[in-house]
Amino acid sequence: MLRIAVVDNAESAREKMKALLQRYESEHDIAFATSFFSDGEDFVRTYQPIYDLVFLDIEMPKMDGMTAAREIRQTDPVVTLVFVTRMGQYAVNGYEVRAMDFLVKPVSYPAFELRMDHLLDHLQKREEKSVLISTKEGMRRIVISELIYVEVIKHRVLYHTVDGIFEVNSSMKNVETELEDCHFSRCDNSYLVNLKFVTWVGQKELLAGSETLKISRTRRKAFLQELTDYMGGMR
Repeated sequence: MLRIAVVDNAESAREKMKALLQRYESEHDIAFATSFFSDGEDFVRTYQPIYDLVFLDIEMPKMDGMTAAREIRQTDPVVTLVFVTRMGQYAVNGYEVRAMDFLVKPVSYPAFELRMDHLLDHLQKREEKSVLISTKEGMRRIVISELIYVEVIKHRVLYHTVDGIFEVNSSMKNVETELEDCHFSRCDNSYLVNLKFVTWVGQKELLAGSETLKISRTRRKAFLQELTDYMGGMR
């Protein structure tokens, strides 16, 4: 089921979007789980990276849609954003936050239907896999293609990504299960490496991104085989 959020300070606009979504559900035999918010500030404050699609009004009194989008992108690089505005020129700024599309008010059903067809096609084709982790700062969505390696120190798990390091309480077993079939390999008891980022392998070390990691003697053979299989599959 597609999870959708609608953020608009005008009740009439929220009701209009609700009617459009319900009509689309009925005519296309699809189900949405839709949540409604009256301001960008409220939405950002309680935001969890659980949505597939977010409709954001640009002009809102407490926090405008563009500011809200910037806040959302700090924890969720994946969610599809669509701006809703009375002023079409504002939508140009959407490139800054990687907005997928925009709707100009008042939104007619034919225009909405065409946009939704396009958005659903995009969501279905998107193969970007991600995982949700619970950090001290809150929930965060990590895109697998940007996860370099995972490090385990006792009961702490450190996700080393291109955007920084994020810590959670977990175990290597849980992480391995979560990242199964995502081309990660254990090079040591403490490291689970994204094979995509491995650029050099020595006798006792490897280079993943800009990080040098240890290869244990007991895991070296299996790791090299998995790396060879991965590289072979890319041809």
